[in-house]
Amino acid sequence: MTPGALWTSSDLVAMRFDDVVQEVNPFGPFQKRVCCLLCLLAIPGTIHIMATVFIMAVPHHRCAVPGLDNDTWESQGPEHDQVVSQVIPTDLTSNTWSRCLVRRYSHPDFPHLSNDTVECSRWVYSKETFEATLTSELNIVCTDTPFVAMANSVLMGGFLCGSLVLGTVADFIGRKKIVVICLVGQIGVTLATSFVYNFVVFVICRFFTTFFVIGLELVGPQYRTVSGIAMGMFWTIGLFFTLLLAYFFRNWCHLQLAASCMNILCIPIMWFIPESPRWLVSRGRRQEASVIVRHAALVNKVVVSENVLSLQDLQNDGPQLNVCQLFAYPRLMLRCLIIFFNWGVISGVYYGLGLNVGSLSGDLHLNFLFAAMAELLADVFCLVLLGRTGRRLLHCVTMLLAGTACLAIIFPVLYGNQDTMWTATVLSMVGRFGISAAFSIIYVFTAELLPTSVRNSGMGVSSLNARFGGIASPYITSLVFYVGGNFGKALPSLIFGGLSILAGLASLWLPETYLQDLPETVEDANNFGRKTGRTTTEQGSLKV
Repeated sequence: MTPGALWTSSDLVAMRFDDVVQEVNPFGPFQKRVCCLLCLLAIPGTIHIMATVFIMAVPHHRCAVPGLDNDTWESQGPEHDQVVSQVIPTDLTSNTWSRCLVRRYSHPDFPHLSNDTVECSRWVYSKETFEATLTSELNIVCTDTPFVAMANSVLMGGFLCGSLVLGTVADFIGRKKIVVICLVGQIGVTLATSFVYNFVVFVICRFFTTFFVIGLELVGPQYRTVSGIAMGMFWTIGLFFTLLLAYFFRNWCHLQLAASCMNILCIPIMWFIPESPRWLVSRGRRQEASVIVRHAALVNKVVVSENVLSLQDLQNDGPQLNVCQLFAYPRLMLRCLIIFFNWGVISGVYYGLGLNVGSLSGDLHLNFLFAAMAELLADVFCLVLLGRTGRRLLHCVTMLLAGTACLAIIFPVLYGNQDTMWTATVLSMVGRFGISAAFSIIYVFTAELLPTSVRNSGMGVSSLNARFGGIASPYITSLVFYVGGNFGKALPSLIFGGLSILAGLASLWLPETYLQDLPETVEDANNFGRKTGRTTTEQGSLKV
């Protein structure tokens, strides 16, 4: 699961509009409608990201028999099987044909076969699960396998650059325009990707695919629990759509085209999404903002005074401060570092487990379904408990659960066999549940810990750290190709598990925010947690 939208339905009237929000209903039918529309726009982004699992999947394959142009993975009869057994050595680790080596020979009829082996330059692939993937069409296997990690890392890098560039541009041209640009840009890039047969061009296109996803990423400070979990649920819905498309489209080009069509279907939604009144007011366009506020009051069926609807006496709540100003206080600096560390770890572990589903034993589509169901359970888990329990303990427990599951994967990987590898799949799903729940919780926890005056800046930096975690995760999962032996196989799970446990334990140094008066200023934040705060009715705006 990822953070929410660039601006949420509550953000339409909430940011620096607190009095107006209370008058028109802080989360009425108008805001809920716009929130759902924005969540729908985020679904194609989920599909483009997680379809990587299928687009970059590596089908069963082996070295092709040299000189045998019509060689196939499937058996063509006893004679074909005999030739394959003579030329292709057996990989003792997997007890299948070697994926990267062939025996030396001096004649097409193999009269002088040697036990010496050399690396092959041609492969044959199974058509049982996939008609074609990018890896099978471009032969990104054996020594080129690390390029898969690079492609996934660049995919995550698009998030980072998009957040830096488009977030700034949105402040100048408006929220709605930037969402339109992102939607149209993503349609163009994803359509182009469907016709690319060059790895470098493919990676560039994938970079811009997630670059434009960022237009649906950042969320305002109000209703973070509701909007965050709602976006998480729509992200999970996107996972089920991804699975559905991948099941029916077994060729990566067709899958990419189908994903692009999801973007096209979202175009009509843009007609029903208004511009952000907060941004309009910041640009001196109060009359346009007033029209939206009046419409919100009408849809919410509330009677509001003309003075409120006109926004003429609206007061600016003051400028947003930079999160770096918190570093002047040792207490707040430590809290920020813990928060940023958790965001980076959660994102890294989430995408590490999510994009690595293909390495698990069993059917890929079935494993993806189990992972999506684990995320759905995590969403329900957070929806039920976040409004009833403390954030700190719940976050720590989910992080420890994810970390323990990742560490436990080491045992079936190192000491198990093909009959026990299902336990690694189960543990991976448990880890997916824990880290998905932690993603929702840290989102709410961070919004409540940061004072109002630096909340936007702090959430932006938190999201930035999440991007760094996402960029690093593919390289962590590919360490097995750089570090040989059993240690190399266990190293990714060891890193993900260890970091999750460390981040979870570190979160215990953060103060509890549930049913507490939340900080408004930097000074409030510095004093927050020193003594038990009183229950506040304002906290209701942050509950499920």
